[in-house]
Amino acid sequence: MDTIEEVYDCTRALIFGIGGGGDVVGTIPTMRFLEEHDVDTIIGGLTWERSVADPQPGPRSLDELTEINRVSEAVGLGSGDTQTNDGVQFAESTVASTLQRDVAFLDITGGMEGFRSGLETACEKLDIDLIVGIDSGGDVLATGTEPGIVSPLADGICLAALSEIQVPTCIGMFGYGSDGELTVSELDRNIGAIAADSGLLGAWGLTPDVGAELERIIERVPTDASRLPLRVSQGEVGTHPIRGGKRTVELTPASTITFYLDTTAVANRSSLARIVSGTNSVESADEQLRAEGYDTELQFERSEIDTS
Repeated sequence: MDTIEEVYDCTRALIFGIGGGGDVVGTIPTMRFLEEHDVDTIIGGLTWERSVADPQPGPRSLDELTEINRVSEAVGLGSGDTQTNDGVQFAESTVASTLQRDVAFLDITGGMEGFRSGLETACEKLDIDLIVGIDSGGDVLATGTEPGIVSPLADGICLAALSEIQVPTCIGMFGYGSDGELTVSELDRNIGAIAADSGLLGAWGLTPDVGAELERIIERVPTDASRLPLRVSQGEVGTHPIRGGKRTVELTPASTITFYLDTTAVANRSSLARIVSGTNSVESADEQLRAEGYDTELQFERSEIDTS
């Protein structure tokens, strides 16, 4: 894909949050953007809730879900009633209930290869001719050298899979630095390098109507990374604490924009995507990242249980 205008020729797009948890909320602006250009959309996110919502560490497999219409080994369609068999509800379920539409639940427990294969099968069955991976905050743009990285596992698997799938894809980055992992200067540097490689496809800003829709959803889905761009659209800029004051983020008007980037250009600069490429389970992807010296979100969730 060379420019964002190419998406106008698509008929149906899968738009999913790359990082799990509340990243599904960040798909809403792109959903409305594509629908304005007569592209049918399916939104969704990973079956991986934060530990405050799901005490079991790591992503859930589709086998653990109830009220799910399984499309492939990695993709199912669910509703507001979809939850785990032990009663954990997902942010995706809340979004489905709020919007009164089915959403996609994406399972990365099969590692990069399992996820890629499952996406391809789902695209065939659902007539999807475009996949947009949405990251709220921008950590998917990490090269691997940035000290603030805390979620390399989900980002690496999703980015690697999207870079190797046969269906056209792009990366959407919403909320410039609003997750507190990459600094604004690091994002500036990385997007600049991607743009120099002809990888910046275009951008679309948050409108008042879409902002009002986000407001209704965020009332039910707690998420700093997708909430803070909305606050910027309402006039809040500057330094803002997140995660109970453990981190701060610098909010600028750029936070209200979704930047669309060529998947290959992003993946070519990512050590994380390279490390997990070819893995067949989330466990093996986690092991390979840790062997390269990275702390992972799965490791963190397991340590929380060990110290509780």
